[in-house]
This record gives sequence, structure tokens and C-alpha cells, in this order.
Amino acid sequence: MTNQEFYDNHLVLLGNNDVNELVEHDYHDDAEMILLVAEEPIYIKGKAALKVQLGDYLANIYRGFVSTQKLAITDDSIHLEATIMTAWGESKVYDALYLREGKIFRHYSGLKG
Repeated sequence: MTNQEFYDNHLVLLGNNDVNELVEHDYHDDAEMILLVAEEPIYIKGKAALKVQLGDYLANIYRGFVSTQKLAITDDSIHLEATIMTAWGESKVYDALYLREGKIFRHYSGLKG
């Protein structure tokens, strides 16, 4: 699977709203997510913690993908700016995904202004 295909499939998995499928398919066993959505970064390590965090995100915040504004893909990373629909309306987000063994190893995520 190319990293473009990985990204496209990641959006499908988000839309499926199944946190177990999303984490098991897309995240490395040693994955870490760094959220830049509060005054201090929030660090989430491991699949169990990711399932809690992403489960809450899917249940309470994420309502759908709108569009990608910027996308940069290399052999081991994906960086994007996108618009998503949330429980509060449209939001601009950015994500940087560092991939190892075809799965997300580091995931930096935040909201734009």
C-alpha cells in the first residue's frame, strides 16, 4: 500500500467510526500521539490509550471529513491540513504522521487558529 492509499484508507476508517478497527489497522504497536489542542501538549502512548482517546474523539467530536487543503507525502510520513466537521461545526486541523512498518508510529495533531 502506498502512503497515499494509506491516507485515503485512514479517512475511510475514521468514517466507519470503529475505534478498534482504526487503531488495529493503522497504528503501530508502539504508537504515540501528541495532541496540540490545549495549553500543554497531551501525550498518548500505546494502542490501549489510543483506543480510549480516539474512541472519545469519534463519539464526541468527529462528525465527518470535509476536505484536504494541503497534503505532503514522503516514503515515511504524511503531513496534512484539512477541514473536518465536528460537533461544533467545521474545524481546520493539521496532522503529521510518521510511519514505521506501514503504520502510524508518531501522530502529531492539532487545531488551526
